[in-house]
Amino acid sequence: MRKNDLSPERKKLLVPLPQYPGAFALVPPPTPRSIPLTGLQGEVAKAHEALGALVAATESLPNPNIVTRTLDRREAVRSSQIEGTSAEVYELLTYEATGSEEGLPPDVTVTLNYVKALEYGLEKIKAGGVKSLTCDLIRELQLHLMEGVRDYHGTPGEFRDRQNWIGGFRIHQARFVPPPAEHVESCLEDLETMLRYVPAEEEHFEIPIVIRMATVHAQFETIHPFIDGNGRVGRILLPLMLAAEGYPPVYLAGFLKANQQTYYETLLTVQLKGEWREWVRFFATGVEVAAQEAIKTAKDLMILCGRWEQKLSEINLRSDALAYRLPNLLIGAPIVTAGQASEALGASFPATSNALSLLEREGILEQPGKRRLRNRIFVAQEVIEILNRQPESYHIY
Repeated sequence: MRKNDLSPERKKLLVPLPQYPGAFALVPPPTPRSIPLTGLQGEVAKAHEALGALVAATESLPNPNIVTRTLDRREAVRSSQIEGTSAEVYELLTYEATGSEEGLPPDVTVTLNYVKALEYGLEKIKAGGVKSLTCDLIRELQLHLMEGVRDYHGTPGEFRDRQNWIGGFRIHQARFVPPPAEHVESCLEDLETMLRYVPAEEEHFEIPIVIRMATVHAQFETIHPFIDGNGRVGRILLPLMLAAEGYPPVYLAGFLKANQQTYYETLLTVQLKGEWREWVRFFATGVEVAAQEAIKTAKDLMILCGRWEQKLSEINLRSDALAYRLPNLLIGAPIVTAGQASEALGASFPATSNALSLLEREGILEQPGKRRLRNRIFVAQEVIEILNRQPESYHIY
């Protein structure tokens, strides 16, 4: 991080690092509560319109939770891939179904940790609302994310106790150097006021949720409070903030991954120069695209479910046949074992196995590796294909 890369105001925030002679870290200013929106009103308004459309679309779904479950897992894969993991949706769902890493990338366990952290956070928000968005929750998210990760060199769930940096093998080559460890907690306590936002008496308008999300994410990545997992924790906070405001979760990792260079560059401009304009524009566009993608994905999954139900109705099953209950289950869990399906449906193992085999004969399910008797899986490949889809509108920056 070269001093010449910083704005004059940011240069004043540098502090020397005695353990790294000649190197400096930046202690960020307080989280801004006012960002000029001149020229950005259109992007911000479109993002909020898309969020409103998502609310309406979610309310029309017969069971939105089953769609959310699959989108959670796609987000875990995409967000983890930003950090360099290779596990795909199919591999994550296979590991979750079988508990076996055999034949799967070693980082599939890290990706499943993301699911656990995200679901933990959403449950905390469901129970406590916006008051749950605390420094303690941030620690807990990172604990779930890094628990059991073999090459993690910190203490899961604890803020860092040493200096880190972003980019470069040596600190003097870094793109950005976050604040020293002794400043982390106070910086996060300030950030918490935006996470648990309440308009101040002197403020004449409420800060829109999209602006708050953009601000929190940039400020969190500037603080970089952990040895590892900062990007993922920062992205998990975004759907939690929306959920705390009563919105369905919106997952931005797909947009951010497809536009990764712009993601990093606009964030860095905030960190080095305190210039928010292009970051907010980029982020608001991401919310719009992600909300639109969520609507399309949910609709397509429900159409697929309806098509399966229609196919089953044409083969003259009894009206109470167990097979009729499987389509909804498979939308939320497109890779299952017979044991999992039996438990989820509250039915006997033989009856569930017969129902799964029926759906396989009808082309709804596939059963790869039939010779493998342990942890034999059934795959709803059409769901996987929908989850793997990359909308053209991603590449807009």
